Amino acid sequence: MKRTKKLAAFLFSAMIAVAALGNTAQAAETSPLAAQNSVEDIQPHADVIVTKYRAYEGKFQKRRWNETRGYWVDPYWITIGTQV
Repeated sequence: MKRTKKLAAFLFSAMIAVAALGNTAQAAETSPLAAQNSVEDIQPHADVIVTKYRAYEGKFQKRRWNETRGYWVDPYWITIGTQV
């Protein structure tokens, strides 16, 4: 009976070790695939630039706005013509 308990304890320990090693090997196999997919999914995009127009003191003016980052591209309004 004493021998049976030792054998059962040994087999139980062996099963736990095999299960732990099996999960580690499986996780190692999926890690490179996950890393590879995330690199392929990243796609750089250019900033979206929008030209804004206004009529100010009888002149038509324009200025560019960066929609992506939220700031003016041009430091000042550029006059493009006059009102008739």
